[in-house]
Amino acid sequence: MRGLRALVAVLACVGPAGAAATPACAPDAVPVGPTCVDKYEASVWAVPSGDAGLLAKVRAGTVTLAELRAGGAMQRGEIPRTGCSGDEYGREFPANGSWKAPHYAVSVAGVRPSTCLTWFQAEQACRLAGKRLLTNAEWQAAAAGTPDPGGDDDLAKTCAVKSTFAVATGARAACRSVWGAHDMAGNVWEWVADWISPASGCTTWDGEHGRDMSCMGGGGSRPGADPATCELVEFDPSLPGAIIRGGNFAVGERNGIFAIYGAVNPTNVSRSTGFRCGR
Repeated sequence: MRGLRALVAVLACVGPAGAAATPACAPDAVPVGPTCVDKYEASVWAVPSGDAGLLAKVRAGTVTLAELRAGGAMQRGEIPRTGCSGDEYGREFPANGSWKAPHYAVSVAGVRPSTCLTWFQAEQACRLAGKRLLTNAEWQAAAAGTPDPGGDDDLAKTCAVKSTFAVATGARAACRSVWGAHDMAGNVWEWVADWISPASGCTTWDGEHGRDMSCMGGGGSRPGADPATCELVEFDPSLPGAIIRGGNFAVGERNGIFAIYGAVNPTNVSRSTGFRCGR
């Protein structure tokens, strides 16, 4: 009898032919196959430690922007107009991820995404919120169907791919994937979970894939090109590379859901690199 109950429990979690069932996602995420992907690029928040109710809502994915602000939470690392200062997250949430005070990744509309953080900080902010960084494959799946305007950013509804600055999460109504994930082309690059051997050059995809930037492996015409400017950047080839996806607000036609950049180390900090979590 116990074995039968166990079998029923397993069958309840899978669909036909053993396919994983669509998860019931929190309000801040959308189901993409078996994964819950955050609707919005992450903003990082310091939540008052005594407010257990607010923290529970953050971890459950039900918190609203109004609740965060009313509860005294403070956004950290909102994308700056100029370069990163190095003080965006303070000593309590350092670049190596070994935090002393927790900071939480939140998926809400209406704020500019948090940037200027390393892969280690992004990964910990997701984990503290009960989430994780998406894998590269999960990110690609979630981005499907996001309209790619190329260089024709209308500064209103299309994805922010050729703008003077990043926009608030969810502000561009047409920049939405078929799954319901916003801003996966342009706005800010997004860290994903995967580490690789760092790329030594860049090329572009074909027209079927938007002619987006691709910096993976060797070869290409722009070795070590910065994802924002295509100028040379310094990276240590003896350290691992970490992948960022989607492009940013200023790269133009090189942005899009196939844009992939693997020529920086996980320690890299950029004002145009943020992240997105999933469960």
